[in-house]
Amino acid sequence: MLPRLVPFAAVLLLAAGAPATGEGSQQRVVHLGDYAFRPATIEVVVGRPVELTLINDDRLTPHNLTLDAAGAGLDVDVDVKGGKEAVVRFTPSAIGRFPFHCNKKLLFMKSHRDHGMVGDLVVTAVPQGP
Repeated sequence: MLPRLVPFAAVLLLAAGAPATGEGSQQRVVHLGDYAFRPATIEVVVGRPVELTLINDDRLTPHNLTLDAAGAGLDVDVDVKGGKEAVVRFTPSAIGRFPFHCNKKLLFMKSHRDHGMVGDLVVTAVPQGP
């Protein structure tokens, strides 16, 4: 019997990371909290696996990272509970600037996106400067 395949966006692990070296995985850490992503711009190289560690710095408020560009290998929708971490892995297949946001919203309140919780994934052909 063959193992069941799980979409990459569903792979969540507890972990921490630092920028990758060489040709391996590109590891980035993104903090979520106070209606912001830090950093708000994430730069990676096309065709190389990416591992984003998402850390929710808000103790109670859940956040999310949603990036919908399936044609570029970027179909990410990851929830991160308050005070928790999650890891998502993907490999971008196209060069460009791809916006992401938090899709959370409380009843009768502005969405986190409307509060400015947005960012960009910048996918380049070669690594950018230091």
